[in-house]
Amino acid sequence: MRLSPRPPPLPGQTWADWRAQAPRLVLGALLLTAGLSLSGEALDRTWCLALQQSLGGWPTAWPLLTWSALGICSLLLVTCLSAEEPRRVAALVVAMVLGGLVVHVIKRTLQVDRPLAVFGPDHPVFHVMGEHLRKGSMPSGHTTTAFTVAGLMTLSLRSAARRPLTWAVCAGWWLLAALQGLSRVMVGAHWPSDVLAGAGLGLILAPVVWHLGMTQRLALGLSRVSVRPWVAGALPVLAVLLCLLDLGTPLPTAWSVAVVGLGLLGAWRWGRTPHGALAPNTLS
Repeated sequence: MRLSPRPPPLPGQTWADWRAQAPRLVLGALLLTAGLSLSGEALDRTWCLALQQSLGGWPTAWPLLTWSALGICSLLLVTCLSAEEPRRVAALVVAMVLGGLVVHVIKRTLQVDRPLAVFGPDHPVFHVMGEHLRKGSMPSGHTTTAFTVAGLMTLSLRSAARRPLTWAVCAGWWLLAALQGLSRVMVGAHWPSDVLAGAGLGLILAPVVWHLGMTQRLALGLSRVSVRPWVAGALPVLAVLLCLLDLGTPLPTAWSVAVVGLGLLGAWRWGRTPHGALAPNTLS
């Protein structure tokens, strides 16, 4: 019996592609290990108090950075910026499912108390901005999302990695992720060890989901001409809901206007038919 030839791998599924991500995976593993090792140690508490005492002078900025690392915010941002690169959106959707499951399992397994449960509400240095959480500290889900987003956005820019502007954009994404992670300590929701572990998970998760065949197939679906108008119509609705929902951080009016404007921009970009979009019968 003659065997049919094996189909060629999808883009991003070859050994060379995986090997190119080794530095990110190794760094992610190191950060995850460091976070787990530091959790519960006196040094973790010392760093938490030191950060709050030295960087606590921006009571508006830190909650907004925390808000921006929510999964729904990240999905809106990435989708609006990825009309010509739907693989980013597909990868983030897969990452939110897989990453959410991993973070939930670790939280339920370790059951680390949050800083508020240790320091109490009357501590002279420690303070909480926003929701008062006491359980499920390790790891930080917000930080996992932030570093996953930064990883996905920089992975999609690697083809132009030698351009100075590209380097600056990549650095901006990593800086934003670092500030979003730091904000979790500043609002009193997490220990520094939680943030290190979350950053490590995000660094690992981004290249993994980027190269999955599931992500490739979902990206092809999002590229269809018949699907793009649905995405375009959903973005302004998602932006408005994001401004109206009570997510623990009241949004200034200027931020609400910016979020709605981002949704409208994303709708306009997805409403166009770029070169490379797939016809309705392409995937049948």
